[in-house]
Amino acid sequence: MWAVGGALRDELLARGGHDEDFATDALPDEVEEVGRSLGVPLVTVGKRFGTIGVLLDGRWTEITTFRGDSYEGGTRWPDVTFGSTIEEDLARRDFTVNALAREATTPGSAILDLFGGREDLAAGIIRAVGEPARRFREDPLRILRGLRFAAQLGFEIEPGTLAGMRETAPLLASLSQERITTELDKIVQAPWAGDGLELVREVGALPIILPELAPMVGCEQNSFHQFDVWGHTVATVQAVAKEGPDARARTWAALLHDLGKPYVRHRKTNGEWGFYRHDAVGAEMVPVLLDRLRIARKDVHLVTLLVRRHMDRPKPEDRRSVRRFLSKLGGHWEDLLALKRADNASHTYDDEGYHAALEAACRRAVAEDAAALRAESPLSGDDLVAMFDREPGPWIRVLKDRLSAMVLDGDLAPGDQDHARRIARGMMREKRKEEREKE
Repeated sequence: MWAVGGALRDELLARGGHDEDFATDALPDEVEEVGRSLGVPLVTVGKRFGTIGVLLDGRWTEITTFRGDSYEGGTRWPDVTFGSTIEEDLARRDFTVNALAREATTPGSAILDLFGGREDLAAGIIRAVGEPARRFREDPLRILRGLRFAAQLGFEIEPGTLAGMRETAPLLASLSQERITTELDKIVQAPWAGDGLELVREVGALPIILPELAPMVGCEQNSFHQFDVWGHTVATVQAVAKEGPDARARTWAALLHDLGKPYVRHRKTNGEWGFYRHDAVGAEMVPVLLDRLRIARKDVHLVTLLVRRHMDRPKPEDRRSVRRFLSKLGGHWEDLLALKRADNASHTYDDEGYHAALEAACRRAVAEDAAALRAESPLSGDDLVAMFDREPGPWIRVLKDRLSAMVLDGDLAPGDQDHARRIARGMMREKRKEEREKE
């Protein structure tokens, strides 16, 4: 049995964290039988591709039968045949930096490197094993895997390999959405995400896997921007903070924050390009796009919120303005501020002074006005129905929204029902007066 792939690559790069995988001449049924005889937990969903998942020492490990893969070009999933030697297995792998192996049962054994993977690791190069276009026709997902490795490792793609990616990029349309999204997700969250996204465009994959973003390329902007919409988007994804519990949503929001721009672009009277309501239009497009990509619903909601609000510009010195800003974000103001800072990365002006002031104002408001920021009406719908002895209807929402706004602005204390009743009665008197005047 041989240790293979990413763990060896990361070991040579002095990078930790990659689970160790193994290759063997044993067939999947045999691997499964041994695992069951040992009583260890198994996962067999990849068995048709020769892979059995085994829980060893608290970590999931994949054991895969030597590959002699036989692919039908353009199919959604590769057909797999099994090989008999490690040499045959390595020859069927995607990139030289992954075509590494070490005999697992012999401590201290040397790494088997048949295709110059160690040299490519030292040079920072992603190179296909064998003839590139053939490798990518066998499984077009390898194109995205190569771009992902470049984005994760900061490597360049060898020119012949890049040419093979361009030649076979149309085959990406044959892949299942799940396989595409898995790689896209890793690209946008990678340390060199900007380079990865530029490579997506360069090989011709953008109109195939993210057609909604293709109009960004060449979409000129106004004098406040250094790049077209695509270049600005790439810079924003690269600049956005990629750590923390909502990092995934933040990176997708960075990718999609200007999604609406190409669809609303217009010439203003001063000759500059304008993008009126691009935030609102983009927020309408985001759920459709992310649902197609099958992104988790909780992330879809947050990405949509961040895209919709990324143009909000409250006045840091105005407590009411800051409160209203915070109330719209459901606790995600730090995510939006991270997006706004990244959005400014390729502007022709420096807005960090404003962002620092806004952050300080938000922190003060969160610390001092926590109750008000919940902005809840002191009176419920049932309270209002009982007060005015009226059937429930839209009038309740009007009153509650007004009372909530007054709490948010500091004109009504949270929970002050007596004052809220006086305000509600005054509003209803005005409403009745207006109704009488219309009769």
